[in-house]
Amino acid sequence: MISFDLDGAGPRLRSGAIALSTAGIAVGLATRRAHARRVARRRNGSPPAVRTDDGVRLHVEVADDVAAPTVVLVHGIGVSGAMYEPQWTALRRRARVVRYDQRGHGSSGWAGGRGATVAELGHDLGQVVDQLGGDGPVVVAGHSMGGMAVLALAAERPELFGTRITGVALLSTRAAPLDGAERASTPVTARARTGLSTAGAWLLWSAAPLVGSLRPVRTRLGQRVLRWQLFAGDPPEWAVRASSEMWQETPVGVVSAYVRSLASYDQRPAIGVLRSVPVLVLAGREDRTIPTHSAPRMAEQIGEQARLVLVDGAGHMVNTTHADEVNAALGELLDRVERNSPG
Repeated sequence: MISFDLDGAGPRLRSGAIALSTAGIAVGLATRRAHARRVARRRNGSPPAVRTDDGVRLHVEVADDVAAPTVVLVHGIGVSGAMYEPQWTALRRRARVVRYDQRGHGSSGWAGGRGATVAELGHDLGQVVDQLGGDGPVVVAGHSMGGMAVLALAAERPELFGTRITGVALLSTRAAPLDGAERASTPVTARARTGLSTAGAWLLWSAAPLVGSLRPVRTRLGQRVLRWQLFAGDPPEWAVRASSEMWQETPVGVVSAYVRSLASYDQRPAIGVLRSVPVLVLAGREDRTIPTHSAPRMAEQIGEQARLVLVDGAGHMVNTTHADEVNAALGELLDRVERNSPG
């Protein structure tokens, strides 16, 4: 009969388990960072491009049929500047239009997860405005995470608003935390929500190489989930197909890196900066991605400079499914900007 002496084994087993867990986490992080470097090498950015101060090339397109004002279109997570095709076509009749791919998206470069923050996206937007804003007034329009980038720019460079930037459109976005912590009944509950959201985002980021290899957006289930999340009712098939193709082209590692940053997002202090310019706040009434109360709340906080537009039957991708309503609202924003311009 074989026997074992287990006296004192408990602490040793616990120490061994902790050591193994620590080693596993270290190996996992190293693997994840190696994967991020491979993604960065594959995404160098295609010209024409704006080169950021950290060396990332942001692919840009400029329609300069009209000299001024300039409208800069900023897209959200998982897609590219191509999502603005209906606005690109409509607005260029009366404005100079700039659209670009955010870092890691579309044809833009990627410097890895350290640059995947809303603050960095706001910094990038500022550089696009500096380099491609033209000689006249500038209107910035951001959808979803693009709207968050606009707010981040307002926080970083408030002096631009009311001088260089004379109008803002916030589409399907919000300033408050995405985890709803601001509505928690107690500070403890708020911290718990934020902690769970952050932990989940880090878990997704760590698992990105495995998740990416499964190509979830290309599966039938993934397509259904994406359609449900981004659209409402019976959307045009071209709009669903275009969004799906853009999501399929965006690496899971890029998306997961931004999700990690969005877990701690909060740009409520930037709202006050926008009170110096005309603002359009627009959202679909059936948006499943951004809570529908977000737009009225932002418009109320901005005050008399804000115009609120809620589009019936529209989901998150309201600018593609209800382009006429969105284009009309953007046109009205340009009218207000022109009326406010000196002379």
